[in-house]
Amino acid sequence: MNISKIIDPKISRRAFLALTGIVSALMQSILNLPWLAFFIFAPMVHCLSVCHEKRAFRLDFLCFFVPYYLFQLTFMLTIWKICPLPSFASIPLATLAWLGLTLWECILMYLPLSLFLPLRPHLKHRLSEIVLLCLLLTAGEWLQEKVPILAFPWSAAWLSVTSSPLLLQSATLISCRLTSFIIFLLNGLHGEIYTSKKRFAYTAFALLLQGANLSYGLYSINLDKKLDKIYPQIDVICAQDSLEGREKSHRKALDSARSYLSIMESCWRWGTDLVLLPETAVSKDYDEQLKEFSLISDFAATHGCTLVTGSFYLENGKDYNALFAYDKNGIASSPYLKQVLVPFGEKTPFAGIFHLDTMSECADERRTKPLASDGMTIGSVICIESIFPSLVSRQKEQGAQIICVSTNDSWFGKSSAREQHYRHCIMRAVENRRYVLRAGNCGISAIISPTGEQLSVKSDKSKGAVWGKVTLIGR
Repeated sequence: MNISKIIDPKISRRAFLALTGIVSALMQSILNLPWLAFFIFAPMVHCLSVCHEKRAFRLDFLCFFVPYYLFQLTFMLTIWKICPLPSFASIPLATLAWLGLTLWECILMYLPLSLFLPLRPHLKHRLSEIVLLCLLLTAGEWLQEKVPILAFPWSAAWLSVTSSPLLLQSATLISCRLTSFIIFLLNGLHGEIYTSKKRFAYTAFALLLQGANLSYGLYSINLDKKLDKIYPQIDVICAQDSLEGREKSHRKALDSARSYLSIMESCWRWGTDLVLLPETAVSKDYDEQLKEFSLISDFAATHGCTLVTGSFYLENGKDYNALFAYDKNGIASSPYLKQVLVPFGEKTPFAGIFHLDTMSECADERRTKPLASDGMTIGSVICIESIFPSLVSRQKEQGAQIICVSTNDSWFGKSSAREQHYRHCIMRAVENRRYVLRAGNCGISAIISPTGEQLSVKSDKSKGAVWGKVTLIGR
């Protein structure tokens, strides 16, 4: 029986596109198959690059990218558990948020790609068509960060290779977007190797590109290792608790402070210079007179360390998510205030209609600079901010010698988003050539080198800490 006579080739092709879209999504979260990243996008790149009609182009686009984003954004369904609305309202709202964000990400990716067909007649060579398409795909990822309304750069091709530091180093040249472009381009070349009569030429170009990518990777890793010999090193601890979701929000702030004191004491290493606690480790508006904060202050003073912790901060009638750094004398720095909030989680759309309190995003540049404490300039990033490359890069430009990511991933539940969120921190370390410390409320806590090497990781949800030695680069 001839299967091709029963199944329309277009249907089978688009079913295959959907399948590769799903696998591509899984590779950015739960699968560690970095070398597969140079092949999994090939069907999508090839199908789009050979399309000549708008309708076929759009259908092929949708067949790949709808499942691609749907699978990566399933964690949005978990936000109903923390949304301050009754379940009969929060569950439909979470579902609409999931579908709406999927549609939005597809639109943003398609906007640059819509230029491909009009520009194609001006190109003379097949290779230039592939390069143009890969540039437009990369522009789509860039647009998802830069669009002024609902920017959410959650998905990216480079997330597929974070388990291989060697494949990440191209990001040091420009940003993570260059890494994505290289991945897309190699996929396009591999597609041509399989389908074109000029296999030898495309094979040679693919080998040349990957060879250059790997050679620079080796050079960059060796360069970063030399930094450890130039700049001063400190000992650090990143602590985490084990509370999830509403269990965390319902616990009293004083109990949280005492719990973290217990964790820090049990994991303490004498000579530690810096301790990082998670987002809102002390879930109360900052007031140095309160017992919750005096306990944290006393720990920093008695142990002679810098202690960075999350809390809330009330200023001018607005409530912010904040980070403070206590110095070795127990004195708190001016706060860093969170600039980007989690939609529906921290910031409820149309909160005024429902008469609900909601957090505020900080736009004051005086409150979004790196923390300064004990002679260190500490880049500060809270939770979802770590997925925004430009936001973290600004911390480096403002003098950050190290980047501290304080997060609460408990609202992700059991979804793969916990791992995908963590992978962004690996890239932030490579992009900025800085050590990244990450403390998660119930994981993932980690110490990541500027090469993207995961020096110490605690991925389970139990109480504990990671510790190690890092370099203050740029001091």
